[in-house]
Amino acid sequence: MDGKLFLGTARFLQNSGFDEAAYRSAISRAYYACFLEARQVAFDNCCGSARTKAGIRNVRAIGHEKMQRYLKHGGTIDLQHLGEDLAGLCGSRRDADYNMRISLSSGDAGDAIAEAESFLADFACVGASLVGTAMEAYINSTHR
Repeated sequence: MDGKLFLGTARFLQNSGFDEAAYRSAISRAYYACFLEARQVAFDNCCGSARTKAGIRNVRAIGHEKMQRYLKHGGTIDLQHLGEDLAGLCGSRRDADYNMRISLSSGDAGDAIAEAESFLADFACVGASLVGTAMEAYINSTHR
């Protein structure tokens, strides 16, 4: 499944006007659209020997923090910004999923969706091979 499809679900939930649970779910789905796309591109474009070195047998072995690190330490300012953006979306997702002390609105969901749209557009411009190279470089620097 194409993870980017979760962005459509996020829009639907945000526009539904159901309740705060829908807005929280929209924020979560917006993040997952970005995370799943980044994770798949990184896995598909990282050489097999680097993945083996890091013990990454399948795409699910790439966790949230690892994906952020691959981007943040990718060697270009664009990748660094993408890593920071993904980390920010991940923080919003954690708040939406676990922090019931704060209220979240349709506007908050809209902000997360806009951030996710921007992330996905910028991510597409960076290029898949650069993302794979960033993952390889991080693995090679941390797994000797």
